[in-house]
Amino acid sequence: MRNLSYVLGLLDQHEKAAFEALLSVSHDAQREVAQWRESLDTLNQSLTPVTPPDRVWKAVCAQTRPTGRWWDKLLVWKSAAAGLFAMLLVAGLLFLRNPYPAVDGDYVYVVQGKTAQPEWIVNASLSTNTVSMNAIQPVDLPDGQVCELWLMLKGQEPVSLGILPKQGVKTVKLEKSWRDQLVETPLVITVESPQGAPSGYKMGPVVNQGEWVPVRKSI
Repeated sequence: MRNLSYVLGLLDQHEKAAFEALLSVSHDAQREVAQWRESLDTLNQSLTPVTPPDRVWKAVCAQTRPTGRWWDKLLVWKSAAAGLFAMLLVAGLLFLRNPYPAVDGDYVYVVQGKTAQPEWIVNASLSTNTVSMNAIQPVDLPDGQVCELWLMLKGQEPVSLGILPKQGVKTVKLEKSWRDQLVETPLVITVESPQGAPSGYKMGPVVNQGEWVPVRKSI
């Protein structure tokens, strides 16, 4: 339901950044956001504003203590607020009637920095047996340091997916030995020398970690 929350502007800064990162790589997300915008625009044009009961506005007055010209402004937007409430109610009912099915397919891992801006977007495609690492705004590291992406396979040595690119896209093939475990396996990012860690048991410090998110389920 995050696609609807995004269209309505209800996501916080971190949620919005993560969703927009997903939006940049998911055609399904782009299509469904466009559908919600079209549906809500139609509702907005067709719904008749509903005036809430007087007790609602009395409660607003009691809590905000309006004075002077501020109350005049309140009268202007209160009908618009009522229309928005009705629109949200109808939109919610439509969503419950037509939930999007969760399907297997592409998975995404959004690497977010301290500012909530995406640094990399990592996509796993089971149909093409590939993992692609897209550089968005990679973290600045001192010379001689790079970020390496790992799969933390249960009961096994961690598997390196390679050094994260400083720009552009890097694609690697999925190995048959761990392909079936891929989407249930956590990921970590470590700081290494340019050659990468010597093994999964000798990784550098972990600077990020997360899990795969099914593209369709996440919206």
